[in-house]
Amino acid sequence: MPKYAENDEDANQSLLEYCESIGFDPEWITPETWATTIRIARSKDKGYVEAYKSIDTDRTEMIKSGAREVRKQKLDGDAANLLGKIKTHYLLKDSLVLTVLQQCAATYVGGERVNLGLGGSPMDPEAYAELREEWGKAAPLATGGIFTDFHSFPPQNKAALGKGNVGGTLAKRKVQGNLLVKVAGVRFNMHIDIAE
Repeated sequence: MPKYAENDEDANQSLLEYCESIGFDPEWITPETWATTIRIARSKDKGYVEAYKSIDTDRTEMIKSGAREVRKQKLDGDAANLLGKIKTHYLLKDSLVLTVLQQCAATYVGGERVNLGLGGSPMDPEAYAELREEWGKAAPLATGGIFTDFHSFPPQNKAALGKGNVGGTLAKRKVQGNLLVKVAGVRFNMHIDIAE
């Protein structure tokens, strides 16, 4: 009999670990498909082996060139034309909001990892506070388009919270802020290092 999950929590955790092991973000799987995959993992007849195969299939479908073209068309057809609006917006055109959104958009089209990092030196706390305000001002411009659910979080000392490691790497996180946005339903998280 195949190994299977005893409950939804165990199934969810094991499936998340499997996604991590193959370098695939489960954010790309719709909630409905994810729920089905959990049910497969709990099935005594199918179990984890079939659930992992289901994730592999989702991953393969996602990276096909056709899927990438569909994502590009969704971005190009943004009813709100958010990126275009920001380029000419009196307050936002020179802010990092455009840079962050362009990086999220490119990553969305490419089907890449949903956790991103803004490069460069750690940002001054006051500059990050201003960026959060600008992020909030961009949200209404996106109404009716593919960019939704704009959120930002105040800086957190990740190391003090026990979240200082960056995945399985040797890199360390210290104080970090986060800007979140969904692009066509896929949530992206831009991590921003903050100067201490």
